[in-house]
Amino acid sequence: MLKESSAATAELDSAHLTMTVTGDIDNLPITALDGDVTRVPDAAAKGYAKIAYRGGPAYVRFVMFGGDLYVSQSPRRWVDYGPAGNFYDAANILSPDTGLAGLLTDFVDPEVSGRETVEGVHTVRITGEVSAKAAKRIVPQLKAEKRTSCTVWIQETGDHRLVQVKLASGADDAVQLTFSNWNEPVTVGRPRV
Repeated sequence: MLKESSAATAELDSAHLTMTVTGDIDNLPITALDGDVTRVPDAAAKGYAKIAYRGGPAYVRFVMFGGDLYVSQSPRRWVDYGPAGNFYDAANILSPDTGLAGLLTDFVDPEVSGRETVEGVHTVRITGEVSAKAAKRIVPQLKAEKRTSCTVWIQETGDHRLVQVKLASGADDAVQLTFSNWNEPVTVGRPRV
C-alpha cells in the first residue's frame, strides 16, 4: 500500500494542504497553514498561514512562487520575505524526487495500526519510522538526527492517495499535513510587491 501510495503521490500535480504544528519546532515560524500547492508548471503554493510574529501569532495570506515567500496582511500589499525555505517551502512537497513520494518508500518497519475516516475519506493508518533525511525533506526544521516517527493515513480503496502524514520529533513536537482536492486545477502567480 505504501508503494502504491508513493506512485500515486509522485503523479500528483496539485493538492489542497492543511498543516498544523504542535509543540515548539525551532526555526519553523509557520505554525498553521491552509492552502493549495502545485508543481505545474512550477512548484508554487498559495493560501493562508498563522505565523509567529514579534512574540505573538499573525494571520496572513501567502504565496510561494519561484522559491520565494510573499506575505500579505492587508489587501493588495505584499512583502517579499525571500527564500521560502527559510520559513517552510510547502511548494516543494509534491516533487516526485524529494517530496512526499520519497517519504512513503522510506518507511522502516511499517505496521497497519487501524482504520480511520479523515476528511471524509476511509483510510488505513500505517505507523513506523523514516530516515532523518526523508523527514527533513518534508520539514527541514525538524530536529531529526536519526529515524523519525511517522504515521500516514492512506486512502483504503482506489488510488491509495496519501490523505495525511504526521512526523514527530520528540515527545511533544510534531507536524501534521492533511491533503484533499487532489489534482484540482491550481493557479499561482507572483504577487506585485
